[in-house]
Amino acid sequence: MEYPIKDMKDIGIEDLGIEVDGEGSFAVQIKGYEHRFTAEEVVAEMSDQLEVRNSIKNALLRKAQKVILSGLKKGRLRLSEEELEDFDLNMLIWFADKALKGEHKSYLTK
Repeated sequence: MEYPIKDMKDIGIEDLGIEVDGEGSFAVQIKGYEHRFTAEEVVAEMSDQLEVRNSIKNALLRKAQKVILSGLKKGRLRLSEEELEDFDLNMLIWFADKALKGEHKSYLTK
């Protein structure tokens, strides 16, 4: 696999070295917090990110990092339903970016 990925054509989750369970999902860990994704949603987000201009993508990533750090600091269990949805979406945005750059493997749970 050549990074950064510039085209998602014919790239699946297996090509990224990510093993999924029987339900097609996997987990990542960040700062002691474990989050589950489906292979389908990560591949779709990676494709979406490749279609966005770099300046916009960078702004989205900065926002995602702020939301994630805030959510981790506050504690996921204390987030409102709306905050939880925002947190989950931003985790997906952040992880898809890491996968596009080839920086995702260190976050995968074993």
